[in-house]
Amino acid sequence: MMNGSIAKRYATALFEEAQAQFVDQQVYDHLGVLFRNMKDEPNLQMALINPRVTKEQKYTLLLLASGLDPEATTLYTRFLLLLLENHRENQLRMIIFVYRDMYREHHGIDRVVFETAVPVDDSIISHLTQRIQQNTHRAVECERKVNPRLIGGFRLRIGDRHYDYSYKHQLEKIRESLCPTR
Repeated sequence: MMNGSIAKRYATALFEEAQAQFVDQQVYDHLGVLFRNMKDEPNLQMALINPRVTKEQKYTLLLLASGLDPEATTLYTRFLLLLLENHRENQLRMIIFVYRDMYREHHGIDRVVFETAVPVDDSIISHLTQRIQQNTHRAVECERKVNPRLIGGFRLRIGDRHYDYSYKHQLEKIRESLCPTR
């Protein structure tokens, strides 16, 4: 069986049970914290797949990386235990992706990625978010990225739509118009 389908089964079961218990937002938030920590700390992922790290140690790491007290008992913590019991910790990132996509779709949330060459002020993000919400009539979850290679300007991704207003992109278009490849 393909790994994607395993992750989808786990994420679907978690999402359905979280909805039934009215804690889907809470689980979404914990998974978001965990995902950010996994992204920021690659050693966490390495510890999860390391056979020398015990199940109990992995569980404690996952709770702490999710922003939870090790004594917490919730649907989310029981899910983590089930995942570890079935040796599916290598599927965790994919499960998080699938769960978050299901949650966003169910709640009508568009994921927006705003990429700039330098950090931008919160007021700009707020204004951008409001404008997108007005145009799409959907809630918006905005992620900021700083990419100095853009030189200036910005890139915007709203769901599957991409807009590139970076100086780098504009310079590439000029270069292509001056030196077309044959």
